Amino acid sequence: MAFTGSATVKLVSDSVVRITGLSLAGAASGTISLAEATGADVECPAAFKPRTYVSSGGVAVALQDAVEVLVLVGGLGVTTQVPIAVVKTGTTLAGFLITLTNTTAATASAALEIYIRFH
Repeated sequence: MAFTGSATVKLVSDSVVRITGLSLAGAASGTISLAEATGADVECPAAFKPRTYVSSGGVAVALQDAVEVLVLVGGLGVTTQVPIAVVKTGTTLAGFLITLTNTTAATASAALEIYIRFH
């Protein structure tokens, strides 16, 4: 089962994307991909530019380390917060996938505000 609602994807800068309008049913998972991939529930815009980063020491930094995912859960009248797990998989732009999972089986999440940032 995927996200519920309708995603509003906004490019804040070439390194930050904000996604709103979604929630997760109990025990449901939703996926977010970069623009180079297909098949995810939500796709980041092509102007979002995470790329292979090489540190000053010449070491390549993996996308899982360079991409930060912040999930804010809440809204007016929300009295119960449910935990949302974040898992990042894949090592290439086409294979990178963010999976958000509502780890509470019986309770749907409130509205989600998701920020994806490339450092």
